[in-house]
Amino acid sequence: MPAVRSLRVWSPLPFLAALIAFLVAGQLWLEGDRRDRASVFTLLSSGLICFSIGCVCRTSWGISFAHDPVPTPAALEPRQ
Repeated sequence: MPAVRSLRVWSPLPFLAALIAFLVAGQLWLEGDRRDRASVFTLLSSGLICFSIGCVCRTSWGISFAHDPVPTPAALEPRQ
């Protein structure tokens, strides 16, 4: 199951990137001048995109484990 472990490591990274973008945007909003306003909105939109990618990744990861990938032993036996 190495694929499960790699998904578990990679799935929070878009949320981390969104958090960093939001923090930098907040820093620019509070301490930047008026010329930085466009950069603030660009960082906010980038953060929202990263957040949505993280939601899709987490949802697809959850759906992949909602169905049992291993068949039950009774299903492997031939029918009589």
